[in-house]
Amino acid sequence: MTSGSISSVMALVPAYQAAEFIQPTLDALSAQTHPRLQVLISVDLCDDDTHAICERHAARDPRFRVMRQTTRLGWVGNSNFLLSQAQGDYALFAFHDDLLAPSYVARLAEALDTDPLAAVAFSDVLLTDAQGRQEHWSYTALEGERSALTRGVRVLERRGQWWVPNRGLFRLSLARQIGGLKTHGAGEFSADWPWMFHLALLGSFVRVPAQLCHKFYKPGSLSRSWDFSPQQYFEVHAACMREIWNSSLGTHDKVALAVPLMHWLARHHQLVTAPPET
Repeated sequence: MTSGSISSVMALVPAYQAAEFIQPTLDALSAQTHPRLQVLISVDLCDDDTHAICERHAARDPRFRVMRQTTRLGWVGNSNFLLSQAQGDYALFAFHDDLLAPSYVARLAEALDTDPLAAVAFSDVLLTDAQGRQEHWSYTALEGERSALTRGVRVLERRGQWWVPNRGLFRLSLARQIGGLKTHGAGEFSADWPWMFHLALLGSFVRVPAQLCHKFYKPGSLSRSWDFSPQQYFEVHAACMREIWNSSLGTHDKVALAVPLMHWLARHHQLVTAPPET
C-alpha cells in the first residue's frame, strides 16, 4: 500500500456444510463499506447446497469469487488453501457462521493503516449460542503491548478470550511468514491458537472496542465437537513450541519463551501419559 492509497482487503471464507446459515454471512460481506474489498470463498467437499448458494451470491456481487474443492481438506487445509490464493494488503477469515457489521472491515483496516507495527486488528464479539444465550467477548491482554516477548508470554498464558482476534484483519505479508495454520498431535484442535501466537510474535494486536462481529454457535459446530481433553491441550501447547523455534525472534527471546513452556509440557506430559487409576 502506498502513502495516501486505500488498503486492499480480501475476506477468506472457508465453507463446509453451511447451506442452512451461510447466506446471512455472505449478505454481511456484501454490505461492507470498505471500498477495496474482495471475497474469496472455498467450499470444501460436502453434500449440501453450500456451493450453489455461494455461486448464486457471487453472480450478484462481482467482488466475490467461489472455488470448489473436489477432495475433503478439513478446516485447516481449506483455510491454508485460501491463504495461498489471497491477495491484498490485509486479509481476514470470515467464518461461515459469523455476521459482520457493515463498518467491520473499514474500521479494522483503518486501525492497521494507522499502526504500521500492528499485525492484527480486531473488534469485540457478540456470541449467541445454540440455545439463544448471548455473551459479550473481548480480548484485552495484549492492548498497548509493543514487546514481542511479553505478547508471547501472555498468549501462552491463555489470558482472557484469546480466540477473539482470530476474526480480525491481519497483514497478509506477516501471515505468509508463518506458513499457514498447522495440524499437530491432536489434529485440528485449536489450530488457530498457535497461529495467533505466532502472529503475536510478529506484531502488536490492536483492539477496536466495539461489538462489530456477531458469532453464532450452531448445532454441530466444529469447536463444540472437540473434547477439550488434557491430551489435546498438551498437543496444542507443544505446537506453540514449534512456532517459537520457527519464528524470527532472537535466540534470547526464543529461550525465554521456550524454557517455561518446556517445564509446562514436562509436567503435563506426566499427567496425560499416566496410567489410569485402578
